Amino acid sequence: MAKASWLDYAAVYPIKTLIASSVPRAVLQPLFLAYLGYLAGGVAGRRFAIIGACVHIMALAAVIKAADVLTEDQTEGTLYRIRMSRFGLPLVHLTRCWIYFLEAVASALVAIVGVCAFFGEWALMGSLLQGLPLIVLTALSTTAFGLAVAAVTALHPASAVLTNLGVYALLVLSGIVAPVSALPTPLQWLSRVLPLTHGAQALRALADGRPWVSYAALELLVGLGWLCCGLLFLRHNDRTAREFASDGS
Repeated sequence: MAKASWLDYAAVYPIKTLIASSVPRAVLQPLFLAYLGYLAGGVAGRRFAIIGACVHIMALAAVIKAADVLTEDQTEGTLYRIRMSRFGLPLVHLTRCWIYFLEAVASALVAIVGVCAFFGEWALMGSLLQGLPLIVLTALSTTAFGLAVAAVTALHPASAVLTNLGVYALLVLSGIVAPVSALPTPLQWLSRVLPLTHGAQALRALADGRPWVSYAALELLVGLGWLCCGLLFLRHNDRTAREFASDGS
């Protein structure tokens, strides 16, 4: 299954496509968000937004592209074969997500190098690159969140809209450009159970020389929670499809 995931990914996203589309977006989107941070809070706001934007870019692969896999299976008429396999939909889709996790990590690294070099933030670049384990942890939690999003939205007729809404929700609620404390209290509570929130806080703490382990632990807990939700949602989706003989959501 892991090899099939790679072959499928390579067919949809060949190297030329990645270089021409994914790489520029991995730099340009964080640049745009960094300028928003600068307009809102000067140099400090820009630094805050750079870190958040370099984390948020991972959601494009871990949430949107990973959900597209199920949508394409349904369109091509191959989803029922996955349901009939002895592994079942949850395990198959979880295994297929590894390539999007790798793309998420690579996107974050490209964003860090490109954006920090553009603004001459060499010290920040070094700190964030040293935080690679935190980036990997955050990519894992975001991939787990993407698993849950895919289970709920990927088979819906408006799947593209719904998955993008999930990514934009992370942008607004996870403290990417503005601190979580700027949100209304109910939304602050919601942000604590979303991926990226604690991962971005951990990277900011690392860059500032502050303790970051507690933030990393919270990101891990959030990721485990979303992993359980994603597998349960996929299992429910699978069971419902079998019961009603339908691949619709």
